[in-house]
Amino acid sequence: MRGNPALHLLDRYLGIPAIAILGSARRKRKPPAKIETIGLLRTVAIGDTVLISGVIADLRIAYPEARLIFFAGPSNFEIARMLDGIDRVVRVPVSNPLAGLCAVRSIPVDVIFDFGQWPRLESLLALFSRASFTVGFQTANQRRHYGYDMCVEHSSEVHEIQNFRRLVEVLGVRTGSGPFLKRPPSGSGAVEKYIVLHLWPGGRRKKLKQWPSERWVQLIEEFAGWGLEVLLAGAKSDRSSNDAIMGRVKHSAQRFVRNKAGASLEETAAILADACLVVSVDSGVMHMADALGVPLVALHGPSSSKRWGPLSANAIAIDSPLKGCGYISLGWEKVSPPPKCMECVRYETVRDACREILEMEFQSMRFDAKTRSRISAAN
Repeated sequence: MRGNPALHLLDRYLGIPAIAILGSARRKRKPPAKIETIGLLRTVAIGDTVLISGVIADLRIAYPEARLIFFAGPSNFEIARMLDGIDRVVRVPVSNPLAGLCAVRSIPVDVIFDFGQWPRLESLLALFSRASFTVGFQTANQRRHYGYDMCVEHSSEVHEIQNFRRLVEVLGVRTGSGPFLKRPPSGSGAVEKYIVLHLWPGGRRKKLKQWPSERWVQLIEEFAGWGLEVLLAGAKSDRSSNDAIMGRVKHSAQRFVRNKAGASLEETAAILADACLVVSVDSGVMHMADALGVPLVALHGPSSSKRWGPLSANAIAIDSPLKGCGYISLGWEKVSPPPKCMECVRYETVRDACREILEMEFQSMRFDAKTRSRISAAN
Protein backbone atom coordinates (compact mmCIF):
# COMPACT_ATOMS: atom_id res chain seq x y z
CA MET A 1 0.00 0.00 0.00
CA ARG A 2 2.84 2.40 0.86
CA GLY A 3 4.25 2.04 -2.64
CA ASN A 4 0.89 2.37 -4.43
CA PRO A 5 -0.45 5.97 -4.63
CA ALA A 6 -3.94 4.82 -5.70
CA LEU A 7 -4.33 2.46 -2.73
CA HIS A 8 -2.92 5.15 -0.45
CA LEU A 9 -5.61 7.61 -1.56
CA LEU A 10 -8.33 4.96 -1.25
CA ASP A 11 -7.14 4.10 2.24
CA ARG A 12 -7.22 7.76 3.23
CA TYR A 13 -10.49 8.97 1.74
CA LEU A 14 -12.54 5.87 2.50
CA GLY A 15 -10.65 4.72 5.56
CA ILE A 16 -10.79 7.95 7.57
CA PRO A 17 -14.61 8.32 7.64
CA ALA A 18 -15.03 4.56 8.14
CA ILE A 19 -12.76 4.37 11.17
CA ALA A 20 -14.13 7.63 12.60
CA ILE A 21 -17.76 6.50 12.41
CA LEU A 22 -17.31 2.85 13.32
CA GLY A 23 -14.70 3.47 15.97
CA SER A 24 -16.67 6.17 17.73
CA ALA A 25 -19.61 3.79 18.10
CA ARG A 26 -17.60 1.34 20.22
CA ARG A 27 -17.05 1.97 23.93
CA LYS A 28 -13.51 1.86 25.24
CA ARG A 29 -12.57 -1.30 27.14
CA LYS A 30 -10.07 -2.00 29.91
CA PRO A 31 -7.14 -4.41 29.51
CA PRO A 32 -8.04 -8.00 30.44
CA ALA A 33 -6.94 -9.16 33.88
CA LYS A 34 -5.16 -12.16 32.37
CA ILE A 35 -3.29 -12.07 29.08
CA GLU A 36 -2.68 -15.44 27.47
CA THR A 37 -2.72 -14.60 23.75
CA ILE A 38 -1.17 -11.50 22.18
CA GLY A 39 -1.67 -10.39 18.59
CA LEU A 40 0.83 -8.25 16.66
CA LEU A 41 -0.53 -6.62 13.51
CA ARG A 42 1.72 -5.30 10.73
CA THR A 43 0.83 -6.17 7.16
CA VAL A 44 3.60 -4.37 5.22
CA ALA A 45 7.23 -3.27 5.51
CA ILE A 46 10.09 -5.71 5.99
CA GLY A 47 12.12 -3.12 7.89
CA ASP A 48 9.31 -2.40 10.36
CA THR A 49 8.81 -6.12 10.91
CA VAL A 50 12.49 -6.58 11.73
CA LEU A 51 12.34 -3.68 14.20
CA ILE A 52 9.32 -5.30 15.89
CA SER A 53 11.56 -8.29 16.70
CA GLY A 54 13.01 -6.26 19.57
CA VAL A 55 9.53 -5.67 21.01
CA ILE A 56 8.75 -9.38 20.66
CA ALA A 57 11.76 -10.17 22.84
CA ASP A 58 10.46 -7.76 25.50
CA LEU A 59 6.97 -9.29 25.34
CA ARG A 60 8.47 -12.76 25.74
CA ILE A 61 10.13 -11.68 28.98
CA ALA A 62 6.96 -10.02 30.30
CA TYR A 63 4.60 -12.84 29.21
CA PRO A 64 6.70 -16.01 28.96
CA GLU A 65 3.66 -18.31 28.79
CA ALA A 66 1.58 -16.25 26.36
CA ARG A 67 1.03 -17.22 22.71
CA LEU A 68 2.26 -14.55 20.32
CA ILE A 69 0.41 -14.37 16.99
CA PHE A 70 1.79 -12.20 14.18
CA PHE A 71 -0.71 -11.03 11.55
CA ALA A 72 1.37 -10.27 8.44
CA GLY A 73 0.60 -9.30 4.86
CA PRO A 74 1.99 -10.91 1.70
CA SER A 75 5.00 -8.56 1.54
CA ASN A 76 6.27 -9.24 5.08
CA PHE A 77 4.94 -12.76 5.67
CA GLU A 78 8.27 -14.44 4.94
CA ILE A 79 10.27 -12.20 7.27
CA ALA A 80 7.61 -12.53 10.00
CA ARG A 81 8.11 -16.30 9.92
CA MET A 82 11.79 -15.73 10.66
CA LEU A 83 11.16 -13.82 13.90
CA ASP A 84 12.21 -15.52 17.10
CA GLY A 85 9.53 -15.91 19.77
CA ILE A 86 6.46 -15.97 17.52
CA ASP A 87 4.14 -18.95 17.95
CA ARG A 88 2.20 -18.51 14.72
CA VAL A 89 2.15 -16.20 11.69
CA VAL A 90 -1.21 -15.59 10.01
CA ARG A 91 -1.18 -14.41 6.40
CA VAL A 92 -3.53 -11.44 5.88
CA PRO A 93 -4.46 -10.79 2.21
CA VAL A 94 -4.67 -7.00 2.44
CA SER A 95 -5.66 -6.57 -1.22
CA ASN A 96 -8.94 -8.29 -0.30
CA PRO A 97 -10.24 -6.48 2.82
CA LEU A 98 -12.99 -9.02 3.55
CA ALA A 99 -10.57 -11.95 3.34
CA GLY A 100 -8.09 -9.95 5.39
CA LEU A 101 -10.67 -9.38 8.10
CA CYS A 102 -11.50 -13.08 8.15
CA ALA A 103 -7.81 -13.88 8.59
CA VAL A 104 -7.43 -11.48 11.52
CA ARG A 105 -10.63 -12.80 13.12
CA SER A 106 -9.52 -16.42 12.71
CA ILE A 107 -7.72 -16.33 16.07
CA PRO A 108 -9.16 -14.57 19.15
CA VAL A 109 -6.55 -12.72 21.19
CA ASP A 110 -6.61 -10.98 24.55
CA VAL A 111 -4.67 -7.96 23.24
CA ILE A 112 -3.76 -6.84 19.75
CA PHE A 113 -1.04 -4.26 19.07
CA ASP A 114 -1.38 -2.47 15.74
CA PHE A 115 2.11 -1.38 14.69
CA GLY A 116 0.85 0.48 11.60
CA GLN A 117 1.70 4.17 11.65
CA TRP A 118 -0.75 5.48 9.07
CA PRO A 119 -2.80 2.86 7.14
CA ARG A 120 -6.47 3.05 8.09
CA LEU A 121 -6.94 -0.52 6.85
CA GLU A 122 -4.85 -1.90 9.70
CA SER A 123 -6.76 0.14 12.27
CA LEU A 124 -10.03 -1.21 10.85
CA LEU A 125 -8.68 -4.76 11.03
CA ALA A 126 -7.76 -4.18 14.67
CA LEU A 127 -11.18 -2.67 15.38
CA PHE A 128 -13.04 -5.71 14.02
CA SER A 129 -10.59 -8.32 15.28
CA ARG A 130 -11.61 -10.71 18.02
CA ALA A 131 -9.30 -8.96 20.47
CA SER A 132 -10.52 -8.09 23.94
CA PHE A 133 -8.31 -4.99 23.97
CA THR A 134 -6.70 -2.98 21.17
CA VAL A 135 -3.71 -0.64 21.19
CA GLY A 136 -2.51 1.50 18.29
CA PHE A 137 -0.91 4.76 17.22
CA GLN A 138 -2.38 8.23 17.14
CA THR A 139 -0.31 9.63 14.30
CA ALA A 140 -0.43 13.33 13.46
CA ASN A 141 -2.83 14.14 10.58
CA GLN A 142 -3.62 10.47 9.87
CA ARG A 143 -6.95 10.21 11.79
CA ARG A 144 -6.71 6.48 12.31
CA HIS A 145 -6.90 6.17 16.09
CA TYR A 146 -10.65 6.38 16.81
CA GLY A 147 -11.25 2.65 17.16
CA TYR A 148 -8.55 1.70 19.67
CA ASP A 149 -9.19 1.03 23.33
CA MET A 150 -5.91 2.80 24.06
CA CYS A 151 -3.91 5.16 21.85
CA VAL A 152 -0.20 5.91 21.88
CA GLU A 153 1.12 9.09 20.31
CA HIS A 154 3.41 8.37 17.37
CA SER A 155 6.45 10.65 17.20
CA SER A 156 8.51 11.55 14.15
CA GLU A 157 11.29 12.81 16.44
CA VAL A 158 12.52 9.42 17.68
CA HIS A 159 13.77 6.21 16.13
CA GLU A 160 10.85 4.05 15.06
CA ILE A 161 11.74 1.28 17.48
CA GLN A 162 11.03 3.74 20.28
CA ASN A 163 7.49 4.22 18.94
CA PHE A 164 7.00 0.45 18.77
CA ARG A 165 8.22 0.11 22.34
CA ARG A 166 5.71 2.71 23.53
CA LEU A 167 2.85 0.54 22.28
CA VAL A 168 3.66 -2.36 24.60
CA GLU A 169 4.75 -0.15 27.49
CA VAL A 170 1.10 0.77 28.07
CA LEU A 171 0.71 -2.69 29.62
CA GLY A 172 3.73 -2.21 31.84
CA VAL A 173 6.16 -4.14 29.62
CA ARG A 174 9.77 -3.17 30.21
CA THR A 175 11.46 -2.53 26.88
CA GLY A 176 14.99 -2.14 25.59
CA SER A 177 15.75 -5.18 23.46
CA GLY A 178 17.17 -4.45 20.03
CA PRO A 179 16.19 -6.01 16.69
CA PHE A 180 17.29 -9.61 16.42
CA LEU A 181 17.23 -12.30 13.75
CA LYS A 182 18.55 -15.79 14.39
CA ARG A 183 21.68 -16.55 12.45
CA PRO A 184 20.68 -18.94 9.63
CA PRO A 185 22.91 -21.61 8.08
CA SER A 186 25.52 -20.41 5.61
CA GLY A 187 24.02 -19.67 2.21
CA SER A 188 26.58 -17.75 0.15
CA GLY A 189 28.43 -20.59 -1.51
CA ALA A 190 31.60 -18.51 -1.13
CA VAL A 191 34.81 -20.00 0.21
CA GLU A 192 36.49 -16.78 1.31
CA LYS A 193 35.07 -13.74 3.10
CA TYR A 194 32.88 -11.53 0.98
CA ILE A 195 31.02 -8.21 0.97
CA VAL A 196 27.30 -7.75 0.28
CA LEU A 197 26.00 -4.63 -1.44
CA HIS A 198 22.29 -3.78 -1.50
CA LEU A 199 21.71 -1.01 -4.02
CA TRP A 200 17.95 -0.85 -4.49
CA PRO A 201 15.48 0.46 -1.88
CA GLY A 202 11.75 -0.19 -1.97
CA GLY A 203 8.66 1.87 -1.22
CA ARG A 204 7.00 4.82 -2.86
CA ARG A 205 10.05 7.12 -2.76
CA LYS A 206 12.60 4.45 -3.63
CA LYS A 207 14.30 6.39 -6.45
CA LEU A 208 15.14 9.18 -4.02
CA LYS A 209 16.97 6.68 -1.77
CA GLN A 210 19.24 5.35 -4.51
CA TRP A 211 22.94 6.15 -4.38
CA PRO A 212 24.41 7.09 -7.79
CA SER A 213 25.26 3.93 -9.71
CA GLU A 214 28.73 5.09 -10.75
CA ARG A 215 29.71 5.18 -7.08
CA TRP A 216 28.61 1.60 -6.57
CA VAL A 217 30.78 0.68 -9.54
CA GLN A 218 33.73 2.46 -7.91
CA LEU A 219 33.10 0.64 -4.64
CA ILE A 220 32.95 -2.76 -6.35
CA GLU A 221 36.22 -2.09 -8.14
CA GLU A 222 37.81 -0.99 -4.86
CA PHE A 223 36.80 -4.21 -3.10
CA ALA A 224 37.88 -6.30 -6.09
CA GLY A 225 41.26 -4.59 -5.88
CA TRP A 226 41.51 -5.93 -2.34
CA GLY A 227 40.73 -9.40 -3.63
CA LEU A 228 37.34 -9.51 -1.92
CA GLU A 229 34.30 -11.14 -3.50
CA VAL A 230 31.23 -8.90 -3.82
CA LEU A 231 27.66 -10.21 -3.81
CA LEU A 232 24.86 -7.94 -5.05
CA ALA A 233 21.61 -8.50 -3.16
CA GLY A 234 18.11 -7.49 -4.20
CA ALA A 235 14.62 -8.58 -5.12
CA LYS A 236 13.91 -10.60 -8.24
CA SER A 237 12.95 -7.36 -10.00
CA ASP A 238 16.43 -5.97 -9.22
CA ARG A 239 18.30 -8.71 -11.07
CA SER A 240 18.56 -6.86 -14.38
CA SER A 241 19.62 -3.66 -12.59
CA ASN A 242 22.38 -5.58 -10.83
CA ASP A 243 23.45 -7.06 -14.16
CA ALA A 244 23.68 -3.54 -15.60
CA ILE A 245 25.93 -2.46 -12.72
CA MET A 246 28.12 -5.53 -13.16
CA GLY A 247 28.44 -4.75 -16.86
CA ARG A 248 29.94 -1.36 -16.03
CA VAL A 249 32.63 -2.80 -13.77
CA LYS A 250 36.06 -2.98 -15.40
CA HIS A 251 36.89 -6.39 -16.84
CA SER A 252 39.60 -7.24 -14.30
CA ALA A 253 37.10 -6.81 -11.43
CA GLN A 254 34.09 -8.62 -12.92
CA ARG A 255 35.22 -12.06 -11.78
CA PHE A 256 34.86 -10.88 -8.16
CA VAL A 257 31.15 -9.95 -8.49
CA ARG A 258 28.06 -12.19 -8.30
CA ASN A 259 24.40 -11.31 -8.67
CA LYS A 260 22.28 -12.72 -5.81
CA ALA A 261 19.09 -10.75 -6.54
CA GLY A 262 15.96 -12.88 -6.41
CA ALA A 263 17.02 -14.95 -3.41
CA SER A 264 14.31 -15.54 -0.82
CA LEU A 265 14.47 -13.52 2.38
CA GLU A 266 15.65 -16.61 4.23
CA GLU A 267 18.41 -17.15 1.66
CA THR A 268 19.28 -13.46 1.77
CA ALA A 269 19.57 -13.61 5.57
CA ALA A 270 21.96 -16.55 5.23
CA ILE A 271 24.07 -14.58 2.76
CA LEU A 272 24.10 -11.50 4.99
CA ALA A 273 25.01 -13.49 8.10
CA ASP A 274 28.37 -14.65 6.72
CA ALA A 275 29.40 -11.34 5.17
CA CYS A 276 32.42 -9.48 6.51
CA LEU A 277 30.65 -6.26 5.52
CA VAL A 278 27.26 -5.14 4.21
CA VAL A 279 26.77 -1.79 2.48
CA SER A 280 23.13 -0.87 1.96
CA VAL A 281 20.76 1.97 1.26
CA ASP A 282 17.86 2.43 3.71
CA SER A 283 15.84 -0.73 3.13
CA GLY A 284 14.50 -3.91 4.68
CA VAL A 285 17.78 -5.66 3.83
CA MET A 286 19.65 -2.99 5.79
CA HIS A 287 17.49 -3.73 8.85
CA MET A 288 18.02 -7.47 8.37
CA ALA A 289 21.81 -7.02 8.35
CA ASP A 290 21.56 -4.83 11.43
CA ALA A 291 19.42 -7.39 13.29
CA LEU A 292 21.94 -10.12 12.40
CA GLY A 293 24.73 -8.05 13.94
CA VAL A 294 26.71 -8.01 10.69
CA PRO A 295 29.27 -5.19 10.14
CA LEU A 296 27.21 -2.63 8.25
CA VAL A 297 27.50 0.71 6.47
CA ALA A 298 24.03 2.24 5.96
CA LEU A 299 23.44 5.09 3.51
CA HIS A 300 20.73 7.62 4.35
CA GLY A 301 19.53 10.60 2.33
CA PRO A 302 15.84 11.55 2.30
CA SER A 303 15.36 9.34 5.38
CA SER A 304 17.29 10.08 8.55
CA SER A 305 19.33 7.52 10.45
CA LYS A 306 17.92 9.03 13.66
CA ARG A 307 14.49 7.78 12.54
CA TRP A 308 15.31 4.68 10.54
CA GLY A 309 18.99 3.91 10.92
CA PRO A 310 20.78 0.80 12.20
CA LEU A 311 21.01 0.21 15.94
CA SER A 312 23.81 -2.35 16.20
CA ALA A 313 27.21 -1.41 17.60
CA ASN A 314 28.66 -3.00 14.44
CA ALA A 315 27.02 -0.43 12.15
CA ILE A 316 28.07 2.94 10.76
CA ALA A 317 25.24 5.19 9.52
CA ILE A 318 26.05 7.84 6.93
CA ASP A 319 23.56 10.69 6.50
CA SER A 320 23.48 13.13 3.62
CA PRO A 321 25.15 16.43 4.58
CA LEU A 322 22.72 18.36 2.36
CA LYS A 323 20.41 20.74 4.20
CA GLY A 324 16.75 19.67 4.13
CA CYS A 325 17.42 15.92 3.89
CA GLY A 326 15.99 13.39 6.31
CA TYR A 327 12.46 14.59 5.57
CA ILE A 328 10.90 11.16 4.93
CA SER A 329 9.35 9.91 8.15
CA LEU A 330 6.51 7.51 7.28
CA GLY A 331 7.76 6.49 3.85
CA TRP A 332 5.84 8.64 1.38
CA GLU A 333 6.43 12.31 2.28
CA LYS A 334 7.68 14.61 -0.45
CA VAL A 335 9.09 18.07 -0.94
CA SER A 336 9.19 19.92 -4.22
CA PRO A 337 11.69 20.01 -5.72
CA PRO A 338 13.25 17.07 -3.84
CA PRO A 339 16.80 17.82 -2.62
CA LYS A 340 19.50 15.66 -4.18
CA CYS A 341 20.30 13.95 -0.91
CA MET A 342 21.98 10.77 -2.09
CA GLU A 343 24.09 12.59 -4.66
CA CYS A 344 25.68 14.46 -1.74
CA VAL A 345 26.76 11.27 0.03
CA ARG A 346 30.39 11.29 -1.08
CA TYR A 347 32.08 8.16 -2.37
CA GLU A 348 35.13 8.83 -0.23
CA THR A 349 32.98 8.97 2.93
CA VAL A 350 31.48 5.56 2.18
CA ARG A 351 34.79 4.03 1.13
CA ASP A 352 36.52 5.22 4.30
CA ALA A 353 33.72 3.85 6.50
CA CYS A 354 34.04 0.50 4.74
CA ARG A 355 37.81 0.54 5.18
CA GLU A 356 37.41 1.33 8.90
CA ILE A 357 35.18 -1.71 9.40
CA LEU A 358 37.36 -4.00 7.30
CA GLU A 359 40.45 -2.93 9.23
CA MET A 360 38.66 -3.84 12.47
CA GLU A 361 37.77 -7.19 10.93
CA PHE A 362 41.41 -7.56 9.94
CA GLN A 363 42.58 -6.87 13.50
CA SER A 364 40.13 -9.41 14.92
CA MET A 365 41.74 -12.03 12.64
CA ARG A 366 38.44 -12.97 11.01
CA PHE A 367 40.13 -13.00 7.58
CA ASP A 368 42.29 -15.87 6.49
CA ALA A 369 46.00 -15.21 5.90
CA LYS A 370 45.59 -14.81 2.14
CA THR A 371 42.89 -12.16 2.44
CA ARG A 372 44.71 -10.30 5.24
CA SER A 373 47.72 -10.06 2.98
CA ARG A 374 45.66 -8.53 0.17
CA ILE A 375 44.05 -5.90 2.41
CA SER A 376 47.39 -4.98 3.96
CA ALA A 377 48.88 -4.52 0.49
CA ALA A 378 45.93 -2.36 -0.61
CA ASN A 379 46.17 -0.09 2.44
